[in-house]
Parts: sequence; structure tokens; C-alpha cells
Amino acid sequence: MKMGLGPDWSKEQKAKGEQMREAWEEFFSAAKSEKEISEKPLLGREEEMRIIQALARHEAELLHYPNVIGVARGIRTKGGKPTGEPCITVYVEKKIPLSKLDKGAILPSDIEGILVDVIETGKVEAL
Repeated sequence: MKMGLGPDWSKEQKAKGEQMREAWEEFFSAAKSEKEISEKPLLGREEEMRIIQALARHEAELLHYPNVIGVARGIRTKGGKPTGEPCITVYVEKKIPLSKLDKGAILPSDIEGILVDVIETGKVEAL
């Protein structure tokens, strides 16, 4: 019997995870140094607070959408690469094409003027 703490990832899942890791490493290495990152935050304090407050107001509503498993403030990704744009990230088990979703199941593209980014996580299981 095989015993392990982690999930058994398929080759496709491992490859996708590796691509995502590489994209984020590239994004953060674009800064000249760690000092520059800490001295020049992506967002100002007011913008950060605006996102946190909007997320607090809408979190429960977002979690009621089918397939949604989590929400957070984040950085938008496009084509699998971070763009640097602040957003509200909505985590779903599986992305479903808009054409296959009921009208009431379509997540908003923005909330209070803040972009919403949908990220597929796959099935989440407790260890």
C-alpha cells in the first residue's frame, strides 16, 4: 500500500504547475533586487485597502457561485503569466466556458472597478 502526504499529480498537472512556477519566478525576477520590491510595492496603501474592503463586502456572495472554492486579493494572470494588475482572484475547481454556464453562474468581470481573475485549481482535498 502506497502511503504519502501529498496528492498524486498527473504528468499534465505537474507540467502545468511547473509552467505556472516559472511564470511567477520570471515576474518577480524582473525586479532588480529584493530591496526594490520591498521599497516599491505593487499597490499604494489606499488601493490595497480598497481591494481588501471590496473583497470583504463581496466574499460571501462570490463563494455562493457554483464551482467557486475560494477568493483572495491577487495579481491578475493572462495566458498563464502574471500581468502585475491588482485583482480579486476567484478560485474554481474547473474553468467552464461561458457558453456552457447558466447566466446566473457567470462571475462578474469586475467588482467595484476591481478586476476579477478566475483561476482553476483542480480538486482541493484535505491532507
